Amino acid sequence: MKTLDWHDNWYPKEEETMNVYLISDTHLNHKQIATYCDRPADFTERIIKNWKSTVKPEDLIIHLGDVAIGKKADVEETLKSLPGKKILIRGNHDRQWSNLRWMSAGFDFACDGMIFRGCWLTHHPSDALPLGCDLNLHGHLHNIWHGFHPNDPKAEGKDESYKTWETKQLKHPWQRLFAIEYTAYKPVNFDSFVSKPEKYQATGPRKDLTS
Repeated sequence: MKTLDWHDNWYPKEEETMNVYLISDTHLNHKQIATYCDRPADFTERIIKNWKSTVKPEDLIIHLGDVAIGKKADVEETLKSLPGKKILIRGNHDRQWSNLRWMSAGFDFACDGMIFRGCWLTHHPSDALPLGCDLNLHGHLHNIWHGFHPNDPKAEGKDESYKTWETKQLKHPWQRLFAIEYTAYKPVNFDSFVSKPEKYQATGPRKDLTS
């Protein structure tokens, strides 16, 4: 039996007026990530500005995990200032709060995995696809194609992501990496991301990075 798709119960009329966006690994105010991923010093401000200039209140934005670091009150204030109907797929840096707690903090819905438009949405790359899914959209690996910062624990080669960097390809051909470092710190339209993975280096590095 086909697994129920979150998208199955939507009405076409609603989709005519609602844009759907993806974002992941924002890590707002996370200084270590700024170092490990070679992000600009003002990456938090850039992400917030880009979110607000892209997403409208009536739009849907799905966050693939690892939201923010900081005091709970500050995280809540930031989340509630961001427009759109917000869904969170919890990441490894989000486990300090339950899904319900994230919903009270500003997300309209939070979970650990979700089927949407035939795609399995997770934070970590998935090793399997639920019945009825063609792709796994995930985050977690950041700008993996650029390698690792010397201080990044993953640079020791013990993490599975090291193999991804070494082979310059994801483990499965149906995986699609959303790395905000490769989207200019902007949310991306869901359908655009799925249909043009090369544009966002979702399946591997651009040829000019490896030539």
